[in-house]
Amino acid sequence: MLFKKQLRQQWKIVGLFSLILVLLTGSLFVNGWSPKKAEAEPTIQVVVSQAGYSVNDYKNAVVVSDTVLSDTYFQVVSVTSSVYSGTMVNEGYHWGKYVYSIDFSNIHTPGTSYTVRSNGISSYTFPIATNIWDNYKDEMTAFYRLLRSGVSTEDAYPDGYSTVAPSAKLYHEAGHLDDAKSIDGTQHYDLTGSWYDAGDYGKYGGNQWVGAEIALSYVRYANTTAVQYDYDHNGIPDLIDEAIFGSDYLVKFANQLDGEMYNLKNNAAFIHPEKATDNIPNTSDDRVLSDLSVGGSAKSAGTLAATARALRTAISNGTIPSAQQSTLNTLANQYQAAAIVFYDYVVAHPDGPVGSYSTRGGIPNSKLLADVELYLLTGNTTYKTAATAFIQDLDSLDVSSTNYWDMSPLSMAEFYPVADSATQNHIHSLLKEQADYFMSSMDDTPYHVLNQFKNFGVNEPHASYLGDMMRYYELFGDPEVLDAVLKGTYWIFGENPWNISWVSGIGSDYVDFLHTRFDEQANTATGTGIVLPGAMVSGPNIKDTKNKNSISPWYQDRSLFNDDVSQWRYNEFSISIQAGLLYTIMGLSATERTPSTTQDVPVPFTILSPIIGDKVRGNVTLFADTDPRLSNPQYVAAGANAGYQSMSVQGDVYTAVIDESTSVPYFNRRVDIRANDNQGHRTYSSTHYMVAPPLPDPASPLLYDDFGGAGSWGGSSTNATWVNWYNQNRGTGSFSKVTVDGRTAGKFSQVPITVDSAAKFQPWHDTVDLTGYQYLNVTLKNPGFPALRTRIEASDGNKTYNLTGGWVTVPQNWTKLQFNLNTLSPAINKKEVKFAIWLKQNTVTNGEMLVDEISASNVKRGSAPTLTNGTVNTTTGNPQTNFTFDVTYTDADNDAPLVTELVLDGVIHEMVATDPADTTYTDGKIYRYTNKLTPGNHSYYFHTTDTFTNAVRTTLQQAPHVSHTSSSLLSNE
Repeated sequence: MLFKKQLRQQWKIVGLFSLILVLLTGSLFVNGWSPKKAEAEPTIQVVVSQAGYSVNDYKNAVVVSDTVLSDTYFQVVSVTSSVYSGTMVNEGYHWGKYVYSIDFSNIHTPGTSYTVRSNGISSYTFPIATNIWDNYKDEMTAFYRLLRSGVSTEDAYPDGYSTVAPSAKLYHEAGHLDDAKSIDGTQHYDLTGSWYDAGDYGKYGGNQWVGAEIALSYVRYANTTAVQYDYDHNGIPDLIDEAIFGSDYLVKFANQLDGEMYNLKNNAAFIHPEKATDNIPNTSDDRVLSDLSVGGSAKSAGTLAATARALRTAISNGTIPSAQQSTLNTLANQYQAAAIVFYDYVVAHPDGPVGSYSTRGGIPNSKLLADVELYLLTGNTTYKTAATAFIQDLDSLDVSSTNYWDMSPLSMAEFYPVADSATQNHIHSLLKEQADYFMSSMDDTPYHVLNQFKNFGVNEPHASYLGDMMRYYELFGDPEVLDAVLKGTYWIFGENPWNISWVSGIGSDYVDFLHTRFDEQANTATGTGIVLPGAMVSGPNIKDTKNKNSISPWYQDRSLFNDDVSQWRYNEFSISIQAGLLYTIMGLSATERTPSTTQDVPVPFTILSPIIGDKVRGNVTLFADTDPRLSNPQYVAAGANAGYQSMSVQGDVYTAVIDESTSVPYFNRRVDIRANDNQGHRTYSSTHYMVAPPLPDPASPLLYDDFGGAGSWGGSSTNATWVNWYNQNRGTGSFSKVTVDGRTAGKFSQVPITVDSAAKFQPWHDTVDLTGYQYLNVTLKNPGFPALRTRIEASDGNKTYNLTGGWVTVPQNWTKLQFNLNTLSPAINKKEVKFAIWLKQNTVTNGEMLVDEISASNVKRGSAPTLTNGTVNTTTGNPQTNFTFDVTYTDADNDAPLVTELVLDGVIHEMVATDPADTTYTDGKIYRYTNKLTPGNHSYYFHTTDTFTNAVRTTLQQAPHVSHTSSSLLSNE
């Protein structure tokens, strides 16, 4: 484990050397030798698993470039000597970059200072060890120790417990020692303990399965030395220590609440837990139980039974010292009794609320974990009969989800060894389909990640599938599944286009700004982040939480201060997010590997268009590659409330049309496809795109917020509230939503202290793109407060513009104020506009202002432009053909187009002028787009606006036809 510290020290030295190079030469010549968190992002990156590789494992690296590379040579360097070289494999164009893969599995010599180098660029330094994963077990259990509730950090985390040390500012005293009061507040229960769920201080019933995964990571490998580690030196393996800590909390619920399970929600800001309450039971700040969770009771039964199994296994194997065996055996008996209390409660309340983090299939799904673990613990066939019946009713849809959304993959893997042969065959079939689902989703890109991006980071489901795949390999020994586990783990530790390890403390460049209340400086401009050993953040989202027009997928290691709306969507961690990674690391550390070339993987099913990041309008044609080994192609447009539908065969491709004409602007659609291959697998692929807003014109105003759940900000799924951002000269402000005069409105309120008090309100840090719009409109009203005044501001990041020209009186009746953005001086950058609303009274009296709507608009003037002579240079070709689309834009008023678009199969491509110097539009100006196209029958039209008249478009043309003449297809750029 020492090499992790050595790497950090080496990195500091390398960073200093790089800084000297910068001072001497003004630049860096390799991105691997740049200071941590360098400002300028290189055009080429060589990305690796910064955690390292095991000597007998599959090993790979990825080169990511902004441009096509003519030099595809690579070297693997140990310290300063080249030990392996070869030619990279061109993987094509993915996520806006050209990607090349490198396989260096032939290197089997341990070492701590390897790099991969290509095109003059080096990767971060990484180790190769006999079993690299054995070095990270301490961080996995350290993570849970540091999230223990009701104990101080020093008590939970012995000094030096993990190789990676926590930040000093993480240390805190015991908190929430007064958990908890009954829902009606009349009774106090002793419910201290468990783990804080995440970066907040909540404890949730729906996450009480996590203790089971920890306990089972011990049980599964109890006959190996890998899981026997005892870094706190108390005579008990650390995995069992953690399972005990989680189970002791559950016993309190069983004993005091007869099997009911509830949530205890966070009640604190970004402060240490002991500051959240007075820690004295039966005072007013005690946290209150909420949200009865029968599903949580079922999961609790599963955890208690699994922990009892772990204890009895360790005792039976002689792992526990004889002096402690009696105590731990008694504890196992208590856990068994408590598990039965929970189980009986679940059986008696089958129609009760599922509760937080509900599983697919509701309470029966959660109950399966309890049935399986209780049968394995007690041998009572009643539990086995119930588990068998449930599993036999499962179909393939039940294994397309994982983690706490579905207990069945974990439960079935546990049940398989003791199931009857028919049930074993059914389990194997279901779990194989899940493995195929994961592996075929991974093969969409060279990064080997679950290709299922949403508005919450992908790492949570990705790591959960890794845990499921590890269990699958344990049962069936398929080497390609183990390779998938390794590849997916490398993604987490840095083999990704962001070149970052998403696990705190591990690697040369790991995530800094964890979303955690342990970091009391999180929301300050001077915050530097925090190290919480082993914490894996949720990672890339479908889009930037602050920019709907961002690249996709998106990630940035951004501080709470620079976000403060939805940082938890990409830098959140939690006990459930972590569970799959913990199980994976334990499994890999205990698994002996012999490389194998056996392949039993699904045939790839490739989506050709749209590609991830595309913007679309109207009818969108989905193209997927045909393959003689595939049959029964189907697609589903996620969010469309429909199941899989058949795709059409169109010569060389499979196609389907998705109508987005009624979809709201900025809606992100994920499309999944699947087919059967000739080996009996089902293969999957996914893409996602964004529905573009209408082009700015008089007929298409942009609604920012109607304070009723609609608008660019008001309809945001992240956070649609306004906040009192600042109070000048004392006083306070507040914001709420109300219904007045039949309108939904925002109520901006101020309580001044002096006549100079002023309250500032903002939609957090949100910005909006107002490109092409001339007017900003704000509809507001004074509901009856004398001397009420407001000031409305817009900022573009460089200058703040006082739109109202100072303080203005708020009208007594609903009034629309309109501001001409085109008259602002200097010209405002409309690309990123941020609003602020101020409130102030002439006297020291309270005030309230109502705002009904904020929008941007244009006013019609002049004549509409025309688009003529729209053509494509050839109507037939193949994937290597360059197709050129031309159209002539003419405007009698000599107004320039805001943009001229080629809409090809529903995907928007911005055209460029053939003569940029030509600024005369009355006689026509040619715009052009050139690119290669995927196979299939395409259709296109042209679209434009001058913003002063309504947008115009040409008629739809059915062309060109692209034949599939090569097995090497090029995706659209």
